[in-house]
Amino acid sequence: MIKFFRRIRYNLMEQNKTAKYFKYAIGEIILVVIGILIALSINNWNENQNRLKKESVLLTQLKDELIDSYYDIHNDYSVLNQGEISHYKILDYIEQDLPYNDSLCFDFEWLKEDEYIYPNTAVYKKITDDGLDIIRNDTIRMLTQNLYEDIFPRISKEGSFYQDISEYLDSYYINNFKPNKNYQLKTSTTIQKDSIGEYKIDERKRNFPLTFKINGEDKTYTLGFVPLDFETLKEDTKFQIMLRQVDDYRAYKIGRYSIAKETIKYLVNLIEKEIPHD
Repeated sequence: MIKFFRRIRYNLMEQNKTAKYFKYAIGEIILVVIGILIALSINNWNENQNRLKKESVLLTQLKDELIDSYYDIHNDYSVLNQGEISHYKILDYIEQDLPYNDSLCFDFEWLKEDEYIYPNTAVYKKITDDGLDIIRNDTIRMLTQNLYEDIFPRISKEGSFYQDISEYLDSYYINNFKPNKNYQLKTSTTIQKDSIGEYKIDERKRNFPLTFKINGEDKTYTLGFVPLDFETLKEDTKFQIMLRQVDDYRAYKIGRYSIAKETIKYLVNLIEKEIPHD
């Protein structure tokens, strides 16, 4: 094709048709420019299609990663809520000067429990490596960044604002409690049912004492801490101050966990609408 155009130009020059030659040359340049523009358009279209496909894959992976984190957060949230219930039960016994009840040993267990998430961030890292603008939806992009860079760190151990509740109470418990060894006392923990997007979380219960086998031998495990002297404990100002401090710690964490749950639910819903369905 190039030789064909070159031959035409050569013939025009040979015939001394300068005006026609320049007109033809300009036309040829225009054709070349149009060809380049078409090629660039096709290339841009291909790149855009590849980017759209990559975005769809990343959003699908992000949704799965968020749902995986949600399961973890939902479990932790249940533990923290149980701790809050037990906290106020113990407080009622102290303020109303009630006699010790054996079942309180389980409440002293939950009072001491603390939780943190260890989120999987592999997909988010891939997204940031490609540039957050790979996600075209502004709301999804901003909420995802906020979740991974602000909300998650606040409920991870390394980024928590407050001390670990279990560690905070450790020394006091060592001096004032003994482990519960009454295997006749029964209790159960419940993880409430929930849902996120199209996925359902069934209610789960664990009953204590637990019985299991090790090397074919039956073993029993139970929960609980029994105060060495409950009447003295009720009058202990130090314990009352620690209770108040623990309440602040747990309330903050429950609030942050609640924000994380609602943000993930909202994000997953947005992503499900954004991902193309066959």
